[in-house]
Amino acid sequence: MMNADSPDVSDRYAREDRGISTALDAALDLLSNERRRYVLYHLREQGGAVHLEELAEQVAAREGGDTQRVLTDLYHGQLPRLEAAGAVAFDADRGMVRLTDREGSPLSEYLELAAREENGF
Repeated sequence: MMNADSPDVSDRYAREDRGISTALDAALDLLSNERRRYVLYHLREQGGAVHLEELAEQVAAREGGDTQRVLTDLYHGQLPRLEAAGAVAFDADRGMVRLTDREGSPLSEYLELAAREENGF
C-alpha cells in the first residue's frame, strides 16, 4: 500500500504545455492508493451516504486491518483528500460520507476499470 502522504503527482506532471489532462492525472493519483479505492468502491456500492464508522469497518475488513487505525486515516488523510478533489462530500460533524463524482468522469471511468481488475469490487 502506498503512503497516504505520497506527493500529488498531478501538481508535478500535469502541465497544459505537455498536453496532459489534469482531470485524468488527478483521477489516477487518487486511485493510486488502495485505501482510497476501497473507500470509493464502498461508496459506489452503497449509492448514498455512509456513516464514517461503517466505512472504516468495511475498509478495514477488506484490508484485514485495524478499524480504529483506518478510521483515523480516513478522517485525517484520505477523506479530506478525496473531498478536495471533488470525489466525495464529507460532513465531519455528522460523520457522513457520500460519493459526489459524476458518472462518465475520468475518476468514475478509471474506478470502474480498477474494480474489474481487483476482482469485482
